[in-house]
Amino acid sequence: MIANFTSTGYSIAITWADKVAAVFPAIWLRDNCRCAACRHPGNGQRLYEITDLPEDVRIAEAVQLGDGAIRITFAPENHVSTFSESWLAEHNLAANARKARKPQRSLWNGSIGNAMPVGDWRQMVADPAAELAFLDAYHAHGFGLIKHSPTQSETVLAIGNRLGFVRVTNYGAYFDVMSVPNPTNLAYTPIGLGVHSDNPYRDPTPGVQLLHCLLSDAPGGDTLLVDGFRAASLLRAEDPAAFDLLTRIPVNFKFRSNDAELVARQTMISVDEDGDIVGVHFNNRSLDWLDAPAEVIEPWFAAYRKYAEVLHRPEGELIFRLEPGDCVVMQNDRALHGRTAFDPSRGRRHLQGCYVDKDGLESRARVLRRNLAEKKGAAA
Repeated sequence: MIANFTSTGYSIAITWADKVAAVFPAIWLRDNCRCAACRHPGNGQRLYEITDLPEDVRIAEAVQLGDGAIRITFAPENHVSTFSESWLAEHNLAANARKARKPQRSLWNGSIGNAMPVGDWRQMVADPAAELAFLDAYHAHGFGLIKHSPTQSETVLAIGNRLGFVRVTNYGAYFDVMSVPNPTNLAYTPIGLGVHSDNPYRDPTPGVQLLHCLLSDAPGGDTLLVDGFRAASLLRAEDPAAFDLLTRIPVNFKFRSNDAELVARQTMISVDEDGDIVGVHFNNRSLDWLDAPAEVIEPWFAAYRKYAEVLHRPEGELIFRLEPGDCVVMQNDRALHGRTAFDPSRGRRHLQGCYVDKDGLESRARVLRRNLAEKKGAAA
């Protein structure tokens, strides 16, 4: 319940009964009008351009209605908008409210192997609540393991297209990970691979990678995961200057084959407007060259080395074996992955992988949550 509010002409200030406070600028309120003249009643999209609004939007009058909503008349166009208490509370612009709306992440180290985020594919396809539970755990940790999926070729596409939308690249809709002669990528050899994010030479970088196990007879080839966000947080705590350099100075990544030549420029660590870590791009094999002022070259490489050392600390590593029917789903700009070496002369190891855009899994979780809430409301 709103305890009181005031208007300065260019904003309104609200204090709720629980002492939570917020300030809403006039232009922001005007742009968020939900009336039928401003928004399409079916899809909610704006029916005007920003240039259609007056340059000097002001609040001519603000009145609290009997149901607690705030009715605002804007000058100079004399447009009237009404905002409910609940809508204003949900869109509070104060720092603590904005932080609470951000995704809640759980940083992890190797000990998460005792309680990994795991889903059962048979349950996920039968029960939306089970699928949502997996996606929630995946989003909190940046990865998840799906068990008991079919061991048929292209199952990874079925999983990817259910959870999101498979992205076609120069590797195709999906790719086989096995040892082959004359490989274009070290992934197609039996050697061990250090932890990395895939395809940082792409713009945008794939948001999610799926790896589905078909065969795992060969000794070795265990999956290795590291929480890149946790490592970046440790770097910031231990060496703030190094962290700052890796968030500000981008480096070139490159991939070249007979049919593709891909180059992208990325910072190794990405932060948002509040300084929160939102992505990492780390791939020693695809790193090209640092195109930066000469005076930052040595400090940048020292920062790069420091971050690599943090990523390689044994306590941060999660190591597990993918069995046939297992599919690991990884947020590609957080859960860095690698593998131990394997011996193809003593058995077979065959994985199939695909890429899915990150927003696809976020969309799927929102749709499942919305449908489950509507079903619960209808049953009440």
